[in-house]
This record gives sequence, C-alpha cells and structure tokens, in this order.
Amino acid sequence: MLNKTILISILALAATPAFADPSSCYEPYPPAAVDGKTATESQMKHAMADVNDFIKASDDYQNCMNSEFIAMQKKAKQSKDKTPLDPSIQAMVQNKIDTNQKLKERVGAEFNTAVIAYKAAHPAN
Repeated sequence: MLNKTILISILALAATPAFADPSSCYEPYPPAAVDGKTATESQMKHAMADVNDFIKASDDYQNCMNSEFIAMQKKAKQSKDKTPLDPSIQAMVQNKIDTNQKLKERVGAEFNTAVIAYKAAHPAN
C-alpha cells in the first residue's frame, strides 16, 4: 500500500508542470549586518551599497517569481487537458515572496539602526 502511495505521488509530481526553472529566479542572500558603533565611514558606505544591492536583487527575485507563476498559469490554461494549476503552487510562490519581503524589511531596519548608532558614535560626520 505504501509503495502504491509513493508511486502515485511521484506520478502526480511528474504530471504537474515544473515550478520556476531554478536557474531563472535567484533568491538573494542578505548582507551581513554592520555595527554602526564601531564601523568606519568606508564600512558604512560599503554596507549601504550591499543593502541597496540586496533590496534591488530582492525586487528582481519577487518579480521573477511572479512572472514564472503567471507563465505557469498560462501554460496550464493552454494545455490539452486544461488542468488547472495546483493551488499549493500559488501558496508556495506567495510564501517565498513574503519571506523575502520580510527579510528585505529586516535588512533595511538593521542598516537604519546601524546608521543611527554610527551617527551617535561619530557626531561630527
């Protein structure tokens, strides 16, 4: 019975359109947080560039995920059997986007905290 269940699961996965080609949507890694109390001006500038790059890459990632999902919906509608897309795929895409958005917000907040600490430690700058 278990083998039959596994086989059915494998066949169902094989019949479902593949989700977003892994090479097409790259989830960015967040930059390391900087300690504004001890950072130099140069380190803060580099940290700001890293944060901006991460935010831009995150926006690109989220747009890519949305585009891939829309393409999958269109492909499912155009298929011979008109099989609707599994709703769990939309939930998975939205979860990945939401997780990335929260990370993006956290990285921005960490950098803002570092800027406040940097300014407190270096009042002349």
